Amino acid sequence: MSVIRISRPKRDWSVSLATVLPTALLVRLFRLHWNYTVILDHHSAGKIGNEQVRVFNVDPGEHRLRMRFVLLRRSKEMRMSLKEDEEREFLCGTNGIGWPTLREAPPEDLAEIRGSSSSEPPKPGDPVSPN
Repeated sequence: MSVIRISRPKRDWSVSLATVLPTALLVRLFRLHWNYTVILDHHSAGKIGNEQVRVFNVDPGEHRLRMRFVLLRRSKEMRMSLKEDEEREFLCGTNGIGWPTLREAPPEDLAEIRGSSSSEPPKPGDPVSPN
């Protein structure tokens, strides 16, 4: 088994009309939760909220990963090839206008995240962690 670990550290919001007005409208209309949906190999694999770390056990081989928020807002798709027992770590967040972002985590960010986030370990025998 290989592992994909996704972290969503807490970030300070930058306030601008481009983010405040659409966000306020969406919250009012749909009573949204601020969780992102993790799309792994074109299937919903779970949700991730602020200051959470999600861990997904996957088979070695080619995989595709992206984040989705409010159906239409999606991050760019990350493609990766995992070897047996390989672990890859990613960071997700939001850009300045509310679109989800996803990138591979550099070592300096990982040290900071491990000290401040709560993690959900993979469940034994479960290829993908539950929602």
